[in-house]
Amino acid sequence: MAIFSVEDLAQHAGVSTQTLEELAESLPSGAGTLYSRLTFPKKRGGFREVVSPRKTLDVVTKNLHRSFLDVFRYRPPEHVHGFVKGRSTISNASEHLGRTCVLRVDLKSFFPSIDSTRLKAAFLERVYDEKAAELCVRVVTISDKLPVGVSTSPFLSNLVFRATDYALLDYARAEGLGLTRYVDDLSFSGEVEDRHLSDITRILEDLGWRVNTRKTAFMRRGGPQYVTGLYVGAPDRPRIPRKTKRRMRWILHVISRFGYETYMTEFGGLEAGMIPQRLLGWSCYVASVEPDVGFPLFRAFREILPESYTPPSYYAGEIAGIRIIHELDDLR
Repeated sequence: MAIFSVEDLAQHAGVSTQTLEELAESLPSGAGTLYSRLTFPKKRGGFREVVSPRKTLDVVTKNLHRSFLDVFRYRPPEHVHGFVKGRSTISNASEHLGRTCVLRVDLKSFFPSIDSTRLKAAFLERVYDEKAAELCVRVVTISDKLPVGVSTSPFLSNLVFRATDYALLDYARAEGLGLTRYVDDLSFSGEVEDRHLSDITRILEDLGWRVNTRKTAFMRRGGPQYVTGLYVGAPDRPRIPRKTKRRMRWILHVISRFGYETYMTEFGGLEAGMIPQRLLGWSCYVASVEPDVGFPLFRAFREILPESYTPPSYYAGEIAGIRIIHELDDLR
């Protein structure tokens, strides 16, 4: 396997070596010029920070992401469904249909826990020489952490988690359990017992990860069983949760009766970031899981929604970030 230098890295990034080094030097204090930070409350407490790259950083990291797909030759294990082409929340949930018990294990501060040390080790192990690895780490991290919202972060999170993925997969196979991972959301299914959670927690902690005990849950047959936001209690296919379907139908009713502008300003649409593209996107997602529900919703929304929507100027800069946050949380 080829070992790439700083010059190679700059070529992959689509800029000169000097430009790449200047970018790395500026990133720690680059808030406002290279990126903006958006902080939002999570549904279950705490806050989530999303980085929104400006043009220079965005172009460089997108170029690097494309190069990573080639130079690392990373092939995600079959149980990994997040940030993998051809896999989704639907394929992730489909692995756990009609099981006796589903155990959800969530990782605490997943992206921020991936620091420069972890990344440099992955880079050196794979394809970069010492100087290139150090420079690359400085370009893809902010404040020594892998940021949410930057193009390189999803791929790198899977790359760094690779050894843990295989350790968990070996354990699940030995115990006869099903296993999937969607970003930081681990699901085990079958005859799951308390001892399995203890073993899984130990494996994760030994490899440097922390379990979010507040989101850890045993979901047994006969009760609610959800994996990445989809109901898996039926044996034939995942389903959209009833509350999501009721919410979408309610929004459609409000907009049909009062109009889209009124829904946004008086019924909470603005605060939820429900721009037309998001409502149409959610309708398509519902259709991909339950076509008989989603396609009528999509057609109805397409008929009544405006082609474009400009939020109030004081709010425009936050709409995209709010949409990202809600869609991340909706998968939990």
